[in-house]
Order: sequence, then C-alpha cells, then structure tokens
Amino acid sequence: MCDYAGGGDEYSMIVKFHPTFEEELNDSGAGFKAFIPSSLIRRIIFACHGHPLSGHAGISKTLARAMQLYFWPRMRKDVRKYVRGCLHCQKYKPPNKRPRAAPNHKVSSYQPQSMAYPWETICVDLMGPKPTAYGQKKWILVIIDQCTKYVELFPLATASSAIIIQKINEVACRWGHPSKIISDNGKQFVSTIFREFCES
Repeated sequence: MCDYAGGGDEYSMIVKFHPTFEEELNDSGAGFKAFIPSSLIRRIIFACHGHPLSGHAGISKTLARAMQLYFWPRMRKDVRKYVRGCLHCQKYKPPNKRPRAAPNHKVSSYQPQSMAYPWETICVDLMGPKPTAYGQKKWILVIIDQCTKYVELFPLATASSAIIIQKINEVACRWGHPSKIISDNGKQFVSTIFREFCES
C-alpha cells in the first residue's frame, strides 16, 4: 500500500510504503527504494561504507548494502569512486593485489607444515604501525599456533627483536617451546639476536 503527497518543490514529494508482514521479512531489496538526490549521495555512501557500524567494506559489499534501500543513477560508478578514494581504507587496509613477479622469476609455492602436536610450529608476524593507543602502543605482534590456529596478540610500543623474543618466551611458558618458527623474514626476525634465540 502506498501513500502519495505532492508539493511545489523537488523535495516535497513523499512516497510512503506500508509493507505486509511477509514483505517486512523480505530484505532482498526487491521492494520500494528511496530515490536519492545528488546532494545526498555522498552521505548515503558514507552510511553504507564509512560509518563505524559499516566497517569500511569493499566496493561490492558497499554497493549491495546501498542497493537494498536506495537508488540513484550511476550507483556503481559513484560507490566505486567513493570507496577507492576513502582515506581510511588507503591508510589502514592492505592492498588486495599481489605484487607481480619479475620476468623469468619462479614464485615458490607455500609448503604445508606437518605437525605432531599443538605449539610445535608457530607463525609470528607484526602489524603496524597503527594509530598510537594507550601506552604509546602502535604495533601488534601476532603469534599463531599452526596446528590449532589459536592466536595470541600483543600490543607493543616498539617492534624490536628483544621485545618479540620476550613475548615468544611468554607464550612458551604457557604452551611449551616451539620446534619451528615461521615468519615473513622481516628485519626483526632475521636479526642476529633473533637467530641466536632460534638456535639456542
């Protein structure tokens, strides 16, 4: 059921849709949608992408979210332009594209690790620098048990080899010392002190 109210200017027309109970349960986006004027498009895309509850989703998810409730011409083009120009995503989201290998360069494939028990093999990595949090912490040390996929996270103020070794020992006190440590060969994981730690 629809109600219509007309007026003298372009914003005074209101269409109200009163759905049945079954239509209220249908969130497929196939029902009535609000037609958005050009002056409100950026605000709508922000609500579907940049709002704290929207999570800065990608182009496809942001577009699907907008199409459930709204319509305007060239939606896909506007959403793509907005998401690609989002400063928050550019600063904090990792790029989706993998770097191309050089010509005649063989890319080695990942070799699965065989594990006999939990915490025999761990993966370590650093995330950051992030926006500075309480205690001047701007790095996150990630330690994952390769067998159970159990994750431990440690916020760090400095990402030094000594601090990383300290945190690995802290984990080892709870779960046992690993036989193998897998990393991305970042400078903290190939330093002399870290190599000596692994060999000890």
